[in-house]
Amino acid sequence: MKDKIQVSKVLIQNTDGDFLVLKDRESRHWEPPGGKIEENEDRFEAAKREVLEEVGLEIQGLEELVRIEVEDSECVNCWIFHSEKFEGDVDLEQDFSEHRWVSADDFCSMNWKTHAGYDIPVMKRIQEFI
Repeated sequence: MKDKIQVSKVLIQNTDGDFLVLKDRESRHWEPPGGKIEENEDRFEAAKREVLEEVGLEIQGLEELVRIEVEDSECVNCWIFHSEKFEGDVDLEQDFSEHRWVSADDFCSMNWKTHAGYDIPVMKRIQEFI
């Protein structure tokens, strides 16, 4: 059996109620900020670190929404968080070509990176989670 990949993703919501999404420079697909949990790091630390690395935002408040386990070509545990409290301005790392703030409806209809779609079921019912 394959080892599970541990991932933290963050649904960052601005004061207008829109969510931050990032366009992968290579695949040209969208994804929310987040990534793999490193050794000796918990899922909360990973979420904050990944957001800071990828978009330059410092997360102040982090609410854990749900864990989704997926087994297809890879085995993935994905923890999905929500945050409305952050400091800084979006400053993308080189892996991303652009960012957008989108509504929950627009979020669900975007061209997602293969393994970034874990957030779609959560976003479809976001008002039940937050």
